[in-house]
Amino acid sequence: MKRHTSFLTILSLTSFAACASDDDQTPTTPTSQVEGEMRYKDAATSADGSAREAEAPAAQPALVTVEVRGTGTIGGLDAPQCTVDAASGQFRALFDSTVQIDDGGVYAAGYGEGDARIETLGGCEIPELTVGVITDVVVRAELEANTVNCQGYCEANARATAEAQCQGAQDQVACRGSAEASAMASCNTECTTQREVIVAEASLSASLLGELDVDALRAAAFGDFAADLTFDRME
Repeated sequence: MKRHTSFLTILSLTSFAACASDDDQTPTTPTSQVEGEMRYKDAATSADGSAREAEAPAAQPALVTVEVRGTGTIGGLDAPQCTVDAASGQFRALFDSTVQIDDGGVYAAGYGEGDARIETLGGCEIPELTVGVITDVVVRAELEANTVNCQGYCEANARATAEAQCQGAQDQVACRGSAEASAMASCNTECTTQREVIVAEASLSASLLGELDVDALRAAAFGDFAADLTFDRME
């Protein structure tokens, strides 16, 4: 579920749409909402053994995508590259929302009619769909891999790496200090020079959504639910 090539584009288009809605005084009303907390993957303890809370990203915009997968009957796909996808009956509905993360990592993403992209797993837009069953729900968040985010992510990642590497070491302070420095250096170089986004994903039970037909998907009427997200990799 790689969406990072469109992060800045979606952010720009969302800002434009928000301005246009303000001008027209007809903002889109969300029909569904996903909310929760965002954290970096971090150490559970400090070097002295005391518990520590995982670090949250700095307050900023983030792209939050809900992907709903299922199977059903697909029609209206005549292109040769799409017919095999249609025969499989597998589809996905993608919903994007640009949210503002607060200082504590809390977010709320709203989705409304017109936000859905319903397509085959190969990316062919589906004109006709009868939903059989919803099989998977994934919530994905992306942060831009800029200097500030790379610093925060890599510091937390280095603490988690050092905690794992130094289990059982007699001198936790020395062991973790050395391991953190090494992990931080390599992570920060990779993040700032080779990666575009920092990613968090959570797989949820399809039962959260109940039974949905294609009209409900097109209207983004999949309901409200919570999803806590942990940023644990770069792309």
